[in-house]
Amino acid sequence: MSKFKAIFEELDNPSAAAKSPKTKGKRSDPEYEQVSAYIRKETYKNIKIALLQSANHQNFSDLVEELLAQWLNSQ
Repeated sequence: MSKFKAIFEELDNPSAAAKSPKTKGKRSDPEYEQVSAYIRKETYKNIKIALLQSANHQNFSDLVEELLAQWLNSQ
């Protein structure tokens, strides 16, 4: 099966593409802003490992958002 099959099917049948909604990523969501921070390499490596091993498969951005929101609520 060609990895481009879905693209060709969309071109052949544009109404089918309208039926399958595409998820909106954080990058294009105006409610989100990309920020950066410096953390130790070892810390980041251990966080990535823990996130990959976690049952809920939380991503790094969601973890940072959750922790910062908790910090704000405690102020």
